[in-house]
Amino acid sequence: MNKTRDISIDILKCIAAIVITNSHMELLYGKYNALATGGAIGDVLFFFCSGFTLFLGKMERFDNWYKRRINRIYPTVFAWAIMGAFIFGYHYDMKHTIIHGGGWFVTCIMIYYVVLYFIQYLMPHKLKWVFGISSILILVWYLAMNRTADYNMYGATYFKWGHYFLFMLQGAMLGISQKKWKFSFTSDLLKLSGCIILYYMILFAGRKIEPLNDWQIISLIPLLYITFYFYKVCNSEVLKQCYRHPITGWWIKFIGGLCLEIYLIQGALFTDKMNSIFPLNLFIMFFIILIGAYMLRCLSRLFAQTFRTQEYDWKEIIKMT
Repeated sequence: MNKTRDISIDILKCIAAIVITNSHMELLYGKYNALATGGAIGDVLFFFCSGFTLFLGKMERFDNWYKRRINRIYPTVFAWAIMGAFIFGYHYDMKHTIIHGGGWFVTCIMIYYVVLYFIQYLMPHKLKWVFGISSILILVWYLAMNRTADYNMYGATYFKWGHYFLFMLQGAMLGISQKKWKFSFTSDLLKLSGCIILYYMILFAGRKIEPLNDWQIISLIPLLYITFYFYKVCNSEVLKQCYRHPITGWWIKFIGGLCLEIYLIQGALFTDKMNSIFPLNLFIMFFIILIGAYMLRCLSRLFAQTFRTQEYDWKEIIKMT
């Protein structure tokens, strides 16, 4: 199996972090809060990246394999519980911290890991069949639900825990594929833009025309293509040159590497006190979030190293990229 690092995944993680943060910035946009969007796109990009890299690793016994996933995520979750309690005044019990401390996103992906391990173990070369069967089950689930007129399949609903699984499978299929794609920045960017427009048209029509709201599940089709063309755009030579540049490349690695920390800390930092300087407040706020996310990552590394027998590696703790 080819384990060569795919730098497009680092670029995708950077984009996902920015888009997810933007979707939560309604408070900062003020009367332009309709621009605080893109959360579903950011979510699927991150699930795609997780699936892409997951099947490239070696197979181990389940307990050891799953422990590696826990060690990558939960030091940050526990560090956030500590930071939240001492700095932001959040007080949650241990049950909440373990199950909900990383938000729905972490809980969801930890469940996905269990399912994907057995898929990788039992049918690693039949992912297209798994994708097809999963799609049918998701469609049946959607049709069987009792949905209200204002139902949003990308909102606070457990249904998204089902359909986001398709994007992790999509990432896994592309990750293990040996197919050589042709990458064209201009062509793929135009196709990506068209899919994004179509996706929002379907969602907008579903909100404004009540009968169409029952068919918002169709939006998954352009969303899958959005993910695919984002992957292709990030594989273009234009963005790869940006990644190799010492300045832009450093920022891409820095932001992409903080994706989980940004997701966890951003809600505690949002404020409308700078709205008078809109849109500059958006950039200032994102920079503040980056500082907080970096501090959280340092704390999570300190937390993880504290429970190891080796001496502290302070260079590793404060490493920025």
